[in-house]
Amino acid sequence: MGRAWAVALLLVAGISFSCASRVPEEQLLLREATTGRTSSAAGLGQRGTIAAALPVVLWHGMGDSCCSMGSMGSIKQLIEDKLGVFVHSIATGVGEYQDVWSSFYGNVNQQVGKVCGELASMEELKGGFNMVGFSQGGQFLRAVVQRCGRRLPPIHSLITLGGQHQGVANTPGCSVDLTGAAAKACTAMQLLLARGAYAPWVRENIVQAQYFKDPLQIDSYLRYNIFMPDINNERDDKNAAYADNLASLQRLVLFRFDEDTTVVPRDSAWFSFWDGAETVIPLKDQPLYKEDWLGLRRLDEAGGLIFESAPGEHMQFTLKWFEEKVVDAYLA
Repeated sequence: MGRAWAVALLLVAGISFSCASRVPEEQLLLREATTGRTSSAAGLGQRGTIAAALPVVLWHGMGDSCCSMGSMGSIKQLIEDKLGVFVHSIATGVGEYQDVWSSFYGNVNQQVGKVCGELASMEELKGGFNMVGFSQGGQFLRAVVQRCGRRLPPIHSLITLGGQHQGVANTPGCSVDLTGAAAKACTAMQLLLARGAYAPWVRENIVQAQYFKDPLQIDSYLRYNIFMPDINNERDDKNAAYADNLASLQRLVLFRFDEDTTVVPRDSAWFSFWDGAETVIPLKDQPLYKEDWLGLRRLDEAGGLIFESAPGEHMQFTLKWFEEKVVDAYLA
């Protein structure tokens, strides 16, 4: 696929891109919800007591921005008001326009590196902190832990909601909540992925291509995907520091949305993935766990790997649900 064709799509998507494309607050507060917990460890077990009221770092998902009061801004304010702690919501672009744009178009490795430097320099985090990743922000924060953990103050808990920890086998769906140019940007992303997720320009510039994993083309995935095979330690040359850094967490909490159709397969949120056919292989049946490529087995055996199940579609939750199931349960 030619670079000119891709750029033309992006130009179309970028027309009239403005703050008007943000998600209205009433669309964030969609409905009341409860979760059913299916945890590897009920509580913390050997991990001991998690320090309360630590600062919190947030990384938003696709098509969102760090600080809009219709989405992440409300979550940030909720945590600040509830816990009285410092909250940093990551922006990968300058201003809302660029922040939303960078959730579709950019180089994830560069974004992770920038965030690592940013967090390392923040005085407010020096005593340790927790992190919450929303959708693709979940695996991006995991990359921060694995690649930069030793450079940062202690990271106590990482909580991911609807993450794609084993990638996606289908082009991510565009939420009906997206409007205006944000919807156009998402549609352009889908068209580019359809033209070839592992094509040179696409794999280096389309964020979602960097965690796209075709179960029927695993060799191409391992060779050409610039992000996901590395942070999952799937290549022959394993990075032992990745496993050590992730295992150093006090807990990793993985929320899966029960009716998720945006993440395919939905159980990627729990590190599960297809076997190349139609069977989804649970984490514990994979070499990734058995051979402990990422330190997940160590974390699990210490009581720090927790699987949570949330009802409903991808990222469809209320502030009340988030307060009860995330803030009260894992941040307070």
